[in-house]
Amino acid sequence: MKMITNDELDHIFLMISRNVKYYRIHNNSKYADKFGRISQDRLAELCNVSQSLIANIESEKVKQTFSITVIAAVSKVLNIPFEEFFKEHSYTKQKSH
Repeated sequence: MKMITNDELDHIFLMISRNVKYYRIHNNSKYADKFGRISQDRLAELCNVSQSLIANIESEKVKQTFSITVIAAVSKVLNIPFEEFFKEHSYTKQKSH
């Protein structure tokens, strides 16, 4: 069995990071404000995690580990299908700094 490379893992983290941030600020769930956004604080509260965990997941500079349970909670709160966080979208293809 071939192990996942560090580059492949970095790419997965980057995709999830960008997707969580995108869907948090482009959202139409019942928790979104009138502008279609949910703050990191509110998302963290609804997912029963710390705001710093959400911030670290969204950061492209921090390699924050997290459980599938956290992404499942984020998915449910944001009303976005779970698998969308693992897909490459046009906004996830930007080059990292």
